[in-house]
Amino acid sequence: MIRMLFTYALPLILPTVMFFIWTAWARKRIDVNHISPEEAYRIKTPWFRLILAGVGLMVVGLLLSVLLSPKNPPKSTYQAPRIENGKIVPGQYAPK
Repeated sequence: MIRMLFTYALPLILPTVMFFIWTAWARKRIDVNHISPEEAYRIKTPWFRLILAGVGLMVVGLLLSVLLSPKNPPKSTYQAPRIENGKIVPGQYAPK
């Protein structure tokens, strides 16, 4: 579950949250400084930074999923889940 959070949800949600925070900050700055609508139009959204943050978080999530996943021995084979003595034995990697 935590792996899915780091790999999928966080890279999508965090840049969006950052965008909403930036929007609120920009609106506050416009109100405080009494900026005209023409000048407010020139304040640009940091799309490049948001996309870069999303890609960076995705890379971090993928690296964490690789580093935190269980290690499998080299040249091992996968044994599918099976029933032994009426109990389910989960799938696992076993050496050849």
